[in-house]
Amino acid sequence: MSARMSAPRARRIVAAGVIAAVLTAGSVGVAAATPLDGPDTGVGALADEGGAGGGDAPAPAAEDGSGEDVPAEDGSGEDGSAEDGSGEDGSAEDGSGGDGSAEDGSGGDGSAEDGTDEDGSDEEPPADVVVVAPTVADATVQAIAGETTAIDLDAYVTAGSGEIVGIDLEEWPGDRANADYDWDTHVLTVSPWEGGTFTAQFVAVGRTAGASGADERSSTGTLTIVVPEPVDPVVSWAQTPAASTTSTSARFTVNVDPGEFTLGYVVDLPPGAQSASPVEVQGNTFEVTGLAVGRHTVGVSVQRGAGTSWLEYTWEVVGSAPVLAADAIPAATIRAGISRGASGESVAIIQRVVGTPADGRFGAATRAAVVAFQRAHGLVADGIVGPLTWAAIVSVANGGTGIAPVTATSIPAAQIARGISRGASGPSVAIVQRIVGADADGRFGPRTQAAVRAWQKAHGLVADGIVGRLTWAAIVAR
Repeated sequence: MSARMSAPRARRIVAAGVIAAVLTAGSVGVAAATPLDGPDTGVGALADEGGAGGGDAPAPAAEDGSGEDVPAEDGSGEDGSAEDGSGEDGSAEDGSGGDGSAEDGSGGDGSAEDGTDEDGSDEEPPADVVVVAPTVADATVQAIAGETTAIDLDAYVTAGSGEIVGIDLEEWPGDRANADYDWDTHVLTVSPWEGGTFTAQFVAVGRTAGASGADERSSTGTLTIVVPEPVDPVVSWAQTPAASTTSTSARFTVNVDPGEFTLGYVVDLPPGAQSASPVEVQGNTFEVTGLAVGRHTVGVSVQRGAGTSWLEYTWEVVGSAPVLAADAIPAATIRAGISRGASGESVAIIQRVVGTPADGRFGAATRAAVVAFQRAHGLVADGIVGPLTWAAIVSVANGGTGIAPVTATSIPAAQIARGISRGASGPSVAIVQRIVGADADGRFGPRTQAAVRAWQKAHGLVADGIVGRLTWAAIVAR
């Protein structure tokens, strides 16, 4: 017989031992049946909502789907198949099979659509994500001995498919290169003090978005750092004072070959000293003032990178100025102190000795010359000509050293009785500083205290850093 029915009804028609062909939505036709383990006579029965087949067919299914072995309207069958397309083995219309596989791609073995196995292993990179590791280039750079050179390793790295997340320095340039590396900025700095060739090896690390997240490492790059041997600057004297002069000041100029340099000088290195901190100057010209009568030596160092050149010059200051009497300037004026802003013949006398033009006006240049004179003669460098500075000026003007010998009365007895210690200041401190080898600035600070302690220890005294009766007696008797 033929029948006309909707696709949903056709999907629900299942007879015992028969699998009904499912019609596509909206089609019309006869459901072809294939016998399955049925009797030799073929089709056993066809059932629909309104009738029954042959006599041997089972009773019609109830509208509510109840029936002993006839499929119900809701599609459930004797074997448990459902309208949603599940079959005998439990497969569902959504594509799940009897082994538990689902339409979302999960299999019976527990695998998931996101690619992770049931053991939690990482997913493989998606097929459409191309992963390319970064590349590095070998490079050679030049550095200068004695100077710091910064090298940005990013300049030698080319990103692959992902961003650069790091550059690992796998081999350092060596201790002689005095190297340091900033892992965040990827900048390698070297500060070599000698010539040579140094190498560093580095690897770039990248990560590609959407890939597995594993590091993508480049091959190893080699950075070669070439440091030429230091070359000493070429120097010579351009200007010096006469070998014998009456001037208590001296001007020097040094010729230096082209290039940046640092110039410093030392005047009259203390006897027995191997070195002293040089006075650094801007440019190549400097002036020394407040020189005492006698022989003087200036040493000049010119440094460029790790290269250094030296110059030395010796000259003599002879009987300067006319003989100067101690009363050439009134004692009352000296006690009051002559300082910036003063004028007159007293200022001109001072200027002739300290080495500035004798114009009789105590201005900035004269004060600077007085300060330099005071420092050179172990006095408090305050720029004021008082009794001690005036005594030194008179001594120098008459061919002396300008440094008065230390006697028991050089410092008042009452001051010695109280003890001179840290925090004190003035001429008495300057006298102590000259003896113990500290900078005679007239201020008893931590350096003077350390020098006093060292002097006390060297002379078998209690090293308390205080100049009292015993320490002062040892100073006078030295």
